[in-house]
This record gives sequence, C-alpha cells and structure tokens, in this order.
Amino acid sequence: MTSITPERSLRERFPRLLPHGERLDVGELERLRSRTRCFAEDHVRPRALEIDRRTGEDPSWFDWDLVRAGGEQGMLGLLIPEPAGGAGGLATQAAIVMEELCAACPGIALIFGAHALGVAPLLLGGPSQWDGVLAELVQSERTAKPLLMACAITEPEAGTDVEDPDLLRRARITSHARRVPGGFRLSGTKRFISNGSVARWITLLMPTDPRHPAETWTCFLLDTRSEGFAVARVEHKMGQRACPAAELTFDEVFVPDERVVSREGDGAAATTIVLACSRPPVGAIATGVARGAYERVLGWLEEDRAAKGLLERQHVQLALASMEEEIHLARQLYMDAATELDHTALGGVTSNPAVRAIAHVPAGVRRRAPMHGWLASDRARDATIALLHRTTSERAVTRSLALSSMAKAHGGDVAMLVTGAALELVGLRAGPVRAELEKLWRDAKLTQIYEGTNQLNRLEVYRGLCRSETISCLPPLHPIRRKTEGGRS
Repeated sequence: MTSITPERSLRERFPRLLPHGERLDVGELERLRSRTRCFAEDHVRPRALEIDRRTGEDPSWFDWDLVRAGGEQGMLGLLIPEPAGGAGGLATQAAIVMEELCAACPGIALIFGAHALGVAPLLLGGPSQWDGVLAELVQSERTAKPLLMACAITEPEAGTDVEDPDLLRRARITSHARRVPGGFRLSGTKRFISNGSVARWITLLMPTDPRHPAETWTCFLLDTRSEGFAVARVEHKMGQRACPAAELTFDEVFVPDERVVSREGDGAAATTIVLACSRPPVGAIATGVARGAYERVLGWLEEDRAAKGLLERQHVQLALASMEEEIHLARQLYMDAATELDHTALGGVTSNPAVRAIAHVPAGVRRRAPMHGWLASDRARDATIALLHRTTSERAVTRSLALSSMAKAHGGDVAMLVTGAALELVGLRAGPVRAELEKLWRDAKLTQIYEGTNQLNRLEVYRGLCRSETISCLPPLHPIRRKTEGGRS
C-alpha cells in the first residue's frame, strides 16, 4: 500500500488556531486528530476497497465490525453532551474527525457523519434530551451492539427544497403528521436517508399541516421498531457506498408527544441551525476526499517505479502545488465556519450558566420525577428557545450558515477538481493506487449534492454575506397554537 504524506500538526494546518488558545484547547484537538488518524490507518483504509466492492454488489450489506471499532474510539458519542456521557464535541471537533476519516474512506466516514446528523436535532432540545436516547447511544457505544442514528428530511419530490425555509413553503411535501390522542400518526416517504436502513433511532421532519409546511414543520424522534415503519429499499450508489442510503416509508406510525423534539412547528428553524452545524463537517468531508487523492498520487510519484522521473517534470510539480493550494484553502474555509459557529453564533448557549448548572446535576437526580417532569415540560421547552434568543441572534446564525455553506460548496468543488487531476496524473500505470483514486473520484461527487446542492449553498452565501440579509432562523419565542383534530391546540 502506498504511503501517505507526513503528518502535519493542527498548528501547521490551521495557523489561525494560535490566537484562539483561550477558547480552543488546541492540544486536545491535536490528540483527537491523532487518534482518528490512527483509527483511519488501522481500520478504515485497509478495508475501504473491499467494502466498496461488496456494497456495490449488494447495497444492503453493512459492516457492523467497523461501527464497533469506531464505537470503541468514541466516534458515536463525539457530539453527545458530557452530561449524557458523550465527549461534548462541537462542529470543530466533528470537522477534524471527518477530514481524517475521509482521507481514508469517505463512505465509512459517512456512517459516523450521518449518525452525528441524526444526533444534532436532539441537541437543540436541550437538557430534556440528555437522559433518554442520547444516554442510550453512549451506553451502547462500546458494546457488541452499538446503536446508530439517522436524520430523515428529504422526500421523493422534495430534496434540496426542504433545506431552505423559503423553498419549503413551495415544496411538494407528501408526508404529514396527524395529531391523535397522546401524540401523532406519521405517514409518507423519506428518500436518500443515509444510515436509514441500519439506524435504531431516526430524527425526522414532517409538517403537521400539509397546507402550511414551513409553519408546521416539526421534528420527531422515531423508534425504528415502531409498527408501520419500513425500509422500502436501499439505493445502489455510485460513491460513498459503505454508508447505505435508504427509502423509508411511514404508515400511520405512532410517535408519542414526549418524542416531539423541541416544539411543534419549530422544525424549519431547527433545520437551519442543524445545517449551519453540519455543513462545516461536510466541507471537511470534501477536503478529506481531496487530501486522500493528493496523498495517494504524491506517494505513488515518490515510490513507484512506474512513476520514475515524473516528479522532475514542471507540469507535474505545478499540478501538485495547485492541489496543495486548493486543499489548504478548503480547510481554512471549513475551520472558519466551524469556529464561528461554535464560539460566536452558538457559543453563548453552550457556556450559559444555567445550562452548566443543570449539567452538574447528577443524572440520577435529573431522572427523578419532579426534575424530569419539568425538563420535559412545555415551560422548559419555551425556556430553551428563550435562551437561544438571549445568547445569539438571527443575524449571527444567518452569517454562520453562510460561512458553513461556503465551506461546503467550495469543498465539494475542490474534491472533484483534485480527484480528477490525480487520476489524470497517474494515468493507467498506477495499479492498486488507481483503484483507490477511482473510488475517491466517485465518492467526491456526493459532496456537491448532499446537505443541499452547491447551488443552494451559494444562494445562502449570497443572502448571508453578499447582501447581509437576515433570515428567520430561530424558533419563535411564542409558538403559534393551531387548531387540530378534536379542537385541541
């Protein structure tokens, strides 16, 4: 196996981290990067081509051994708050992990990335979510049967549309949630759901009034063992095959009131915040794909006899310099977006004294009826939204979303550019390395599509940075109470 380029520390990769020492523990980030790199070299890259081949033949095949290995390294609890037993990581930590994993295999990395995306909406639910499914996920992490999550948003006739509040108003939404005593009945179809066929829990979004999807878009926590839930099919993918993309159907699936994440109708705002959180790691995914291709082609040029003399040619040197340049710039973009989100847009929430105080309450006390009842109450949910309004602003989140969208869109283009250039350099002479490069080229295309197409992401950049607009991206302080079946509201 061709070697990869020498390690570079985070301080070398991100000079901008140096002045942020008081806010970022660069040493801890470095240790996280090093652990992830070792995991990627020991477990991910050696199995990447074989897993790609097997899932290409049978899309429903899934490598649980890798999930167990990742669980032992804390990959599943990375973003889960410390009071729930997780590592308490934020977008910065997730992005660093994603680049390292994707330099080895983007498809395997996506398993852990899709799991984190499923976790993200629960984090907006505040302390009420700590002692339920989040704690269960952490407890399973180092067992023989780790639990995975997924997030289900897109539909057969509404893909990128559902990821923008304005487009959502005109989207062709076919799913809906109908209120019944004690909860909701969910019906419809979700498509292209990463981890959808292997997840134990799914956070999904549907309108409670199909006539007003944007105003009633609501996040639910679904138990995949529920009656009426089914995996209709698993897609045959071109790239990132290790992580399945499934079509899911819901036939009057019951979800109790306590599994409504945050409040009814807050889903559009929650989606915006989640995308601001998830797009920096997607930019890191794309950067990792590009870096993986660059490292493989450089290793081949330095070590393989078939490449003898090529490094002395100026056009090859220029091509390598261009790859290095694009990767470096893509990396700075996703780190800018991640640190802006973690320490400016949402930093006030995570450092709030009230949140810290609840975090210091032992889990056993939080689970007792009086405190658990209050944390799960409407008053507590309203208080969580009020905290968001006190500690950040719609302008701050809009700017953060724009930076995150820029990182995602540019990173996706860089991934395609670098993987294509790498294939051109090696031609047909590279042997096993060419097979890895071909796979990375196939993997790269998806980074221009998921988490909103690059076109939509650039519209977010236009609105948030070019025009300095402010979009409605925080849940309202006082939710609109709509009349539903039976006169209830």
